[in-house]
Amino acid sequence: MKNFTNDIIFFANRLKNKENFSFSKYADGEWAVIKNQAINNKEFWFDPNSDKDQQKRQALIESFQYKHPNYYVGISCPCCQGVDTFNEMHEFSGQDEGHLTWANLWVNSNYKYYLSNILPIYKERHVVLFCNENGRIANLPFTPYMVVPLKNNAWEYNWNLVDDAKRMISAIPSKDMLVLFCCGPFGNILCHELTKFDDQHTYLDIGSTLNPFLKSAGFERHYYMGNNVFSNLTCQWGKQ
Repeated sequence: MKNFTNDIIFFANRLKNKENFSFSKYADGEWAVIKNQAINNKEFWFDPNSDKDQQKRQALIESFQYKHPNYYVGISCPCCQGVDTFNEMHEFSGQDEGHLTWANLWVNSNYKYYLSNILPIYKERHVVLFCNENGRIANLPFTPYMVVPLKNNAWEYNWNLVDDAKRMISAIPSKDMLVLFCCGPFGNILCHELTKFDDQHTYLDIGSTLNPFLKSAGFERHYYMGNNVFSNLTCQWGKQ
């Protein structure tokens, strides 16, 4: 049986050892898109009646089902989104158990570990950060090698970056870059496309974990707002 703490330690050790891998997480918003449900959460939106949005949805599905020895997919856990959703995501992903983990891997009760053990690694690596254009980069506890600014609903307004990001990565002389995505489902698509393009870097969908520093979130998350049910929640695993 998977263990919430053990999984984040596993990935932290890979980061410390500079073992390249990719992590792409799919929480309730991404799953709503995959299920073809309309959504607008102030950070990204999806209209199932739009042909253009259906193309994005297909790209998201492809990223969810992509298989690579070092590509890991985070799905919603039964304690947060219910057993039915967990089972559906587990099956639809087509991933084996070893390449699945929590969409909440970096957050809830793991966030303290993330701040203490993973965030400091960013100081030691050349980091490319994809984040909202309104993010307060100067507030970050590390200095990115490159920042790629994105608009709200990035997969609508910054879709050109799917190809541009490949050129950016190619132009960087060093390998073993750490590429971080804070851009909703567009981050899933970028993680997938860049892993296919050049797997000699580490690509991480880190979601909202830098929000307390960047101050650019469409809405705040409870897990980083102090002592509450989410900050103390140790997420569970298990098909039923």
